[in-house]
Amino acid sequence: MRGERMGEFERLTANYNIKKYSDNQFRLTILKYPGSKREKERATSRNVNDKKLDNHISRARTMIYEYALCNDWEYFVTMTINPEKYDRKNTQEYIKDLGQWIRDGRKKGKDISYLLVPDPHKDGSIHLHGLMNGFTDTDIRLFDIREKIPKKIKAMIASGRQIYDIPDYQSKFGWVTAERVKDKDAIAKYITKYVTKSLRMDLEREKEKKLYYNSRGLKTALKMIEGT
Repeated sequence: MRGERMGEFERLTANYNIKKYSDNQFRLTILKYPGSKREKERATSRNVNDKKLDNHISRARTMIYEYALCNDWEYFVTMTINPEKYDRKNTQEYIKDLGQWIRDGRKKGKDISYLLVPDPHKDGSIHLHGLMNGFTDTDIRLFDIREKIPKKIKAMIASGRQIYDIPDYQSKFGWVTAERVKDKDAIAKYITKYVTKSLRMDLEREKEKKLYYNSRGLKTALKMIEGT
């Protein structure tokens, strides 16, 4: 019986790998291939573009999780877009200017790194969730609940959370919140979930859209074992 189970495992397994994300976190990935004739027919009958898109989304989720977990982040941020400043449904100009804003910060000596994931609304507009490093004490400030700020931010403060503003971003782009990262694993899972079917629909409509944005030089998981 044991031999039959092992045979079934080998039949379903194409190859595997073990990756190290941190000193106490590893991940085993087993890649499967269709075992039965019906499974093979189902796999080969799928639209090639659909399979490519699914693979693209899967790779994006893997990389977002790795970048989030394998790097030391200071802040979890949510960046919104002021509709009076940018077209929230056509974000190319916003993304371009956001990149320039980050580069300008680096020119001033700030070691800014980032991992940003779009979160689409039903109307086609987006805001960004992500992780960032490199802000100085003069770049951020704590929101005060007595200020004239959105109700959502007031509710976050009222619940006991310390919510920071990034004034330079707000003046150029829109409301932003930043919180210090306390649980990196929870944050990694949280931002990965935004790579969803909604983003898949965006990709199908506009092929140039990206599933995430990241700075160069971020660490990734260390592949410890790989086999077939």
